[in-house]
Formats: sequence, C-alpha cells, structure tokens
Amino acid sequence: MGDNIMKKIFLLLAVMLVINQNMFSQDADNDAGQDTNQDTNKNTKQDKRQDKNQIAEKKFTIQASPLLWFSDVFADDSNDTLFAMDLEGQLKITNSVNLALTLSFLIDNHTVIDDSKYRDESYKENVYQINMKPMFIYRPFYTGLGGFYLGFYPNVGVLHVENNEVNRFYTELGFGINWGYKWVFRSGFTMQVSNGIGRTFLIPEWSRQYISINSDGSIPLAHTDIQFFGFKLGYSF
Repeated sequence: MGDNIMKKIFLLLAVMLVINQNMFSQDADNDAGQDTNQDTNKNTKQDKRQDKNQIAEKKFTIQASPLLWFSDVFADDSNDTLFAMDLEGQLKITNSVNLALTLSFLIDNHTVIDDSKYRDESYKENVYQINMKPMFIYRPFYTGLGGFYLGFYPNVGVLHVENNEVNRFYTELGFGINWGYKWVFRSGFTMQVSNGIGRTFLIPEWSRQYISINSDGSIPLAHTDIQFFGFKLGYSF
C-alpha cells in the first residue's frame, strides 16, 4: 500500500511540474526578453500597458482544481476509490462584478470496519455526490477577472449512499462565502487560491456522517463546511 501511495504522490508532483512550466514559461520568456534587450527599454512601459489591456479585455475563465483529481492518494486502502472533480465558469460583468457557476462531483467507494460491541464485520460503502454552486463575485479593487475577490453563493446537490443497510438519495441545500485571489497571466492561463466557510443542510441531517470531504474540496464539520485551501488552474479568453 505504501508503494502505491508513493507512486501516486510522484505522479501528482510530475503533473504539477508540467503545469507550472507551461503556465509560467511564456511570461518568463517575455520578461527576460524585455530585460536583456536594451534597445527596447523605451517601449517597456508601453508593452506592459498593452499586456494589462489584453488581460483586462478577457471576459471569461474556465478553471478546475487539479488537486481534487488526485484525492485518491489519500484513500486508506488500494481497493478504495476517492475521486472528486469540479469545473467552474466565471464571467466578467463589470470590473467589480463577476458571476460564476461550479459543477462538482465526488466518488467515494471504501471499506467500513464495524468492530462495535455487537458486531465484528466489514462491508463496502459507495458514496456519490453531485453539487451545483452559482456564485456572485465582488472585486473591490475593480480588477476584472483577476485580483482579490469576495464570493457569495447558494448550493444545491444530491448525495447517494449504498451500503449493507442503506441505498437511497439525500438532498443538499446550503450557502456560504468564499474569498481569495486570482492571477491572470499574459498567456491566458490563470491560477486561483481561496478559502471559505459555509453551511450545507443535508435532508435528513444525520446523512452527513457519510461524507468526509465534499465534491468542491471543503471539509464538512458538525455545523459548518470549511475550505482551508482552494487551488484552481484555468484559462481566460
């Protein structure tokens, strides 16, 4: 099991390295070219203004969290499956207002060991979650698609649980706030980091016991959902 986890971690690091090189190489090359060519120093400020204008003209971002794709790294057993994925579209309405819609889903198939006083058995439990989250995004510094933001959202979803005792669907309704920062690069690639806090009401409420992580990467606690570190990569155009 240890070798399997190490292979997954190395795969994650390799993918992140490739993404990093593709995202930053074009910007680094452009900056290096401007610094080494003395004949173009007079045009540097004009070039930077053009770059800012190109970034400001971008109207739409599509992005996702690559870390969730590798959530299976943290599965307890090689026979378990833990996979989550989200996809977000973000539209600039004005330089201070964006609208976003996130679709996410979770697959969590694992083994439950019941060693209570009256039982000593194990069984498979399959959990599936799908969630939709529209978000109103406010950028107080009028930075368009990038920069610091505050987000306010409701969310609605469905949770399905199947084990040796239960096979049914549950409804999810919630709301929350999110804050963070997004970089929009000249190449069009974007990177976003965020934190957040919310509240999801599962119907019935006791069905929360089946969820250890939500499909958007937040952690469900007793009375709240907390996102400690959200990380997304994407592209703007």
